[in-house]
Amino acid sequence: MPSALPSTQRVLTFQADSKTVALETIPLDKPGPGQVLIKNAAVAQNPADCAFSLFSSTIAVPDIVRVTGKVIDYGMLSAGQGMGWDFAGRIVALGEGVTDNKIGDRIAGCHIPVNSVKTVQNAFCEYTLAAVKPLLRIPDSITDEEASTIPLASLTALHLLNIISGIPKRAPLGGRAFLIWGGSSSVGQFAIQLAHIAGYKVITTASPKNHAFVKSLGAAVAIDYRAPDVLEQIVAASGWGGVDYVFDAICEGNSAELASKTLRKGGPRKVALANQLDLNNLNQSVDYYHGVPSALLNDDLNIGGVYRPRNRTDFDLAIDFFENAAGWLEEGRFKPNPVTVHPGGLSGIQDGLDFMKAGKVSGSKLVYRVADTPA
Repeated sequence: MPSALPSTQRVLTFQADSKTVALETIPLDKPGPGQVLIKNAAVAQNPADCAFSLFSSTIAVPDIVRVTGKVIDYGMLSAGQGMGWDFAGRIVALGEGVTDNKIGDRIAGCHIPVNSVKTVQNAFCEYTLAAVKPLLRIPDSITDEEASTIPLASLTALHLLNIISGIPKRAPLGGRAFLIWGGSSSVGQFAIQLAHIAGYKVITTASPKNHAFVKSLGAAVAIDYRAPDVLEQIVAASGWGGVDYVFDAICEGNSAELASKTLRKGGPRKVALANQLDLNNLNQSVDYYHGVPSALLNDDLNIGGVYRPRNRTDFDLAIDFFENAAGWLEEGRFKPNPVTVHPGGLSGIQDGLDFMKAGKVSGSKLVYRVADTPA
């Protein structure tokens, strides 16, 4: 490891009181074979940081088969475990066998904290170890803060879109419609863009104040989700008597049940669920799918008795996507989430988690500049 690097680093860890996080100092690990060490410039906060850490929640089993009604409690992270999914920064050290990357490359990626056995293999730290694939090369056209918003949310959108419709495979000819319910959410923004790039007519729901924004991402039609005739408007906008697919990026209340009513008769009748699921009153003529992108990261998922092994097909999908996304970002065809920089660097994450728990995060993603962390 180059002598310019420190021997220790600060990381954010989950505390024994099950309510708080705190910085601690640990040795700085060297990258192993096929790994790179990244000095984080920015890290992004996701709802999953709350769901898997401070606030125990009941979440539908992440699976790519039809949901059957099983619900589990993922429980808490254990004391001393690291946190954080999304990171962006520069490579500062290379492991054995790494040839496609070089020191100084700007890189973004994500980890699954609940799977990690090493604190440094999370995002909320000064330095992150990561496998060389899949990583997103950051073009000069976007900032580190913007880049940090991309990995987890975009891979979640890609994974679910691929499961229900085969995206990135091109849409059938004829302007088939894809409904993104909650298009201004972090995952919803990427779902709109990916469905649009694939050639679907994208219809989305959002607050009127966000209509121009979601249309700038590729939505052909934006509809107020609070409108009393929202379902009728969606069906009329589809041009086919209903949409082919639904992506529920919100999964609040009865959103999945409502959105499924816009599916056309004789169509695929598939609904992707990005978040928690209320399994009551689901339409039994519809297939609902829920997933997490662990397989896209070439990682096994083993939480609360649920095991999903890594999958080479999904892994290759993520590699290809990140390679394409770098070019799309440079061309302006693909956009990161809007950013709200939360003060305090890594020390500000406790406040940010409380902020998110209180429902105060909307329309943008909380991002922390690691350099802002007080000494």
